[in-house]
Amino acid sequence: MNERWKYQIKSGVPFGILLPIVLGLLDWYGTSFSEAFFTLKFLISLLVFLFLGIFVIGYYNWREKRKTLEYNKQK
Repeated sequence: MNERWKYQIKSGVPFGILLPIVLGLLDWYGTSFSEAFFTLKFLISLLVFLFLGIFVIGYYNWREKRKTLEYNKQK
């Protein structure tokens, strides 16, 4: 696995895990714990946010990191 994918996974996974948990906590306010966290809806949102975190957020962070390195190299 190359450096880009390692960076994308490292920066995207926290987003993909924390956001569904926070949304589940907000759902938990009106429902039971098991209805908020042990449902198919939570699993699907976890998977969607993981993929979005890795591919979108991770790629954006990687691109910004590369731009910063190129800018610093020019100085």
